[in-house]
Amino acid sequence: MLFEIIEANCDFYFTDAHEIGTSDVSVCVNSIIKEYAPFTEDFASTPTRQVIRRMVNNYLSSLEDLHECQVRENVMARALNVREYATR
Repeated sequence: MLFEIIEANCDFYFTDAHEIGTSDVSVCVNSIIKEYAPFTEDFASTPTRQVIRRMVNNYLSSLEDLHECQVRENVMARALNVREYATR
């Protein structure tokens, strides 16, 4: 459940972001804690802020890798289109 909450919040806060600062990550972490805490029997069992922040940063890293792959695919597709057009 925690991973789904992290994924949903990261997608909400960062999918269209051009730049992500530490305060943006803090807002996301606070939102995750607020959303996840009611599902725990005891607030003390909620993972620490540091752990959740690390999980958010890992998720953002994977988003960055995905974006880089998409950019490369677009560049390759354009190069193939230009090459096809040139050979006509």
